[in-house]
Amino acid sequence: MVAPLALIFLTQWMLLIPQLCVGWNCTDPEIPDSPIRNLKLNRWKMELSWMSSMNFTKNWCSVTAGGFTETIMAQNMKCMFGNVAPPLHNGVSFSVTAVNMNDTYSNICRYIPQGVNGSAIENFSCVVYNISLMNCTWQAGRDAPGDTQYFLYWQNSRDNKEVECELYMKDENGRNMGCRFQNVRMDTEKAYFLVNGSSRASLIKFYDEYIQLYKIEKLLPPSNITVNCDEMKNYCIIQWQQPQISHSNKDKCFKYEINIKYKANGNEIVCTFSSEGGKSHAFQRSNMRKKYLLKMRTAGSACLVSPDWGDWSAPIEFGNDEIISSSVWILLVIAAATLLVAIITILFCKRTGCWKAALPQIPEPKNTFRGLLDTNPELMESKIQSLTSENEDIILVADVVK
Repeated sequence: MVAPLALIFLTQWMLLIPQLCVGWNCTDPEIPDSPIRNLKLNRWKMELSWMSSMNFTKNWCSVTAGGFTETIMAQNMKCMFGNVAPPLHNGVSFSVTAVNMNDTYSNICRYIPQGVNGSAIENFSCVVYNISLMNCTWQAGRDAPGDTQYFLYWQNSRDNKEVECELYMKDENGRNMGCRFQNVRMDTEKAYFLVNGSSRASLIKFYDEYIQLYKIEKLLPPSNITVNCDEMKNYCIIQWQQPQISHSNKDKCFKYEINIKYKANGNEIVCTFSSEGGKSHAFQRSNMRKKYLLKMRTAGSACLVSPDWGDWSAPIEFGNDEIISSSVWILLVIAAATLLVAIITILFCKRTGCWKAALPQIPEPKNTFRGLLDTNPELMESKIQSLTSENEDIILVADVVK
């Protein structure tokens, strides 16, 4: 049981070696009798070298892939293509031409990757974010065997050593489908990415790509955004700091988009302004009694900065809702306070009876005849006669005394 497993492991390793090896030898040159022989390509340095028994006064190299062709001069039987070379996964053709006196010699070698068609990864993409982080993702080849596993190698520049991904992102089947990078440093050269595959069933084609990292960077929004408005005038000053990136700190590298929203007559009005460089913008308010909502984003306008717009900043509110003038507010407050005091006073006096003490009633004059209207007429006549006789007796007594 151990022997078959060891054989399978050895087979897979042998299948993977041709794709991981640093050098690739052209074993089938088109001009076998040429003095230019033993063409060899270092894929990580993109250096083409060869051997010859002749001394040449001038020589140069060319690389062709599809409609792409690049020619450079050779030195010491070497051509360093660097970042001008195309990806290799679709196949390329290299040629060397040399001149000795009046004779010209050349040789051509085509590089055709091996492996099952449709087994290489698809939809490879990377994004740099938060200054120094990077994610790369891909999808498995549509015709890749089910046990295919992928491995990502990358090289930030030709002067750096290639390294394998340290933190893979896996799918539900444990297959590597992406990679997370930390402490990524931007470089002026293109980064080189290579994704190999392995399977017990067959040889898997590789995929490679050159990427200029600054072009895939998602820029942060401007920082420290502030809005200062002059309440006596109808304009505001918007100020900010440029977003932080790892490879530039120049204002001229950025352009900004300012988005301001407010409501008028029930409709939402959107104003958009652009600013090239700089760190401030004057905004003319249409109404001092409106609330405004502001957000900003950044894109590169020069330097090695991504020209794509980054994420929007968090919204910032400034200004006020529609309000009444301060003098009207004062009058309304006074009126409300007066009404409140009056209501409290009425309720208090109603409970304690203070109205009687504050406003005493005036007594009515005594009415001698009160109740007479309710008396019997005959009784009234007898009372009148009695009163009359009493008065006459009083008069007689008075006369006797005299």
